[in-house]
Amino acid sequence: MKDLEPLQNSSHEQEKIGRYSVKRITALIRGERTSGLILLMILIIGVLAFLQPDTFFTSNNLFNIMKQASIVSIIAFGQTFVMVSGGIDLSVGFSLGLSGVIMAEFIKMNLPPGVAIISGLLISIIIGISNGLIITKFKLPPFIVTLGMAKIARGVMYVITRGYPIPVRDPFVIWIGNAYAGPIPIMVIVMLILFVISAFGLGKTVFGLRTKAIGGNEHAARLTGIKVDMHKIQIYAMTGLLCGIAGIILAGRVNSGNPNAGVNFELDSIAAVIVGGTAMSGGEGTVIGTLLGAMILQIISNGLVLMNVSIYWQTIVAGSLIIIVCALDSFSHAKETNAA
Repeated sequence: MKDLEPLQNSSHEQEKIGRYSVKRITALIRGERTSGLILLMILIIGVLAFLQPDTFFTSNNLFNIMKQASIVSIIAFGQTFVMVSGGIDLSVGFSLGLSGVIMAEFIKMNLPPGVAIISGLLISIIIGISNGLIITKFKLPPFIVTLGMAKIARGVMYVITRGYPIPVRDPFVIWIGNAYAGPIPIMVIVMLILFVISAFGLGKTVFGLRTKAIGGNEHAARLTGIKVDMHKIQIYAMTGLLCGIAGIILAGRVNSGNPNAGVNFELDSIAAVIVGGTAMSGGEGTVIGTLLGAMILQIISNGLVLMNVSIYWQTIVAGSLIIIVCALDSFSHAKETNAA
């Protein structure tokens, strides 16, 4: 038996080395993706600065890019958790819109601004919880459930507003959407705070690890004792909260609760998440990648505007970029699978 001990020890050492190598390779892949996105963003900025030297690199334009990317980024942080868990949320845009409409309507009714803001946040959280409950309890596809919820939220907005924006004149709401702390917009500061919280939550906490485990293999996650259904409900509720925050900020920026405010935000958030490297199959993704994805898309959009490119062509470029990134992601995963 003693003769077998060196072999057993050698086997254990090889297993440890194998695990370590897998972790190192995974870390390198993630690092390469982040570095690749940063390099891509620098390349795009360089091209646009060369093509539009007098307009692109002005402070006003750069801060405008950051403000435009902030709303999408906040929603996309929540969408990242959803997609990493293997789901998708098509209701985020109209959850955002309904949050702003409810807040504006309550302010119009002369309720305290604090009550109105909390009510706006609560309605988005309720939408998120409803999504999670229906998906988990009735075992329905997230795509169908959240698409239906988006229609419901949009219908409620039109019932409340009758298709017309509700003016918002509360100083605090207008401040959070338009004010600056020195040269930096308040809405950008809020986005960066939420970025830090979300990145830490997904990358460094048990909640984030469980989210990735569910997206990687839901059945295995259940066997390890993870309460998958409750966790999914929490993810959708958190996404609803982020939509509510984004809705309040957007209402302050445009000084109204607009029933059309949420149009296309679900597609923009999904695009940011996909460009940022989150796997469509779930189990893999980073919040920093999502932020970089949102910034890249917004920089491209801004550059096309500065070059007077038609909004129709901008949409074509954005759609093409999403397809290309998805194709590259699929090719990368297929290559990794074959290598394994």
